[in-house]
Amino acid sequence: MSDPMNTRILFSLASALALALPAAFSQDPSSSTKDAPPEYEPTVLSAMRSFVGRDFKTALEFVDKADRMYQPTARTVNIRAAVAIEEKKYDEGRQYCIKALQLDPKFFPALFNLAEIPFMQGKYAEARLTYEKLIEDEQNADLVKFRLLLTYLLEKNDERAKELLDKVPLLNDTPVYFYSHAAWEFGHGNEKEAQSYISSAETVFPKSKLANFIDVFYDLGWLKRPSGTE
Repeated sequence: MSDPMNTRILFSLASALALALPAAFSQDPSSSTKDAPPEYEPTVLSAMRSFVGRDFKTALEFVDKADRMYQPTARTVNIRAAVAIEEKKYDEGRQYCIKALQLDPKFFPALFNLAEIPFMQGKYAEARLTYEKLIEDEQNADLVKFRLLLTYLLEKNDERAKELLDKVPLLNDTPVYFYSHAAWEFGHGNEKEAQSYISSAETVFPKSKLANFIDVFYDLGWLKRPSGTE
């Protein structure tokens, strides 16, 4: 297995982006940026696209540009956090997350990234403590439950992982059922069965709903990252 986790979180900006953003650093623009110049939002979206393409240098250049034309926001600071975490600068990433939360204490991507840091370091029990605090966020509950399942699976705690797996309903607005079962199969060396669950998810859900779940499989080395995004 490759080094766990090397991509991070940018929350999908609904249909504003043509390509799906992984679970990471953006929520819908808030009223706090309503006075920003018209070029601001396209600049932030360009930073996100660059991050998704793993062009971190360009992503930060766009963030610098956005901050010059307006001011740092939770979204732009969290992009800096995401880049730092990708580059395994975990202390720096943590500080950026904290700064983002000072600007917006309820900004879910930054809260989630704080859990992702220990998760990426293989400190699954520590990550779990933070994920569990986020479980009440209805919009993102399935993603959080998926990560919780992964923490137990990666600790080889099959009993607890299976308990969580059995609670995942088939009928859902997200692909959590398919990716939870795929994770279980990957975790037990059953790649063919895992791929079958992933294929099923791809036939049921649009790509925009898959990104937040599948990205961790690349990070764990269970899937090969698509060419051009290495």
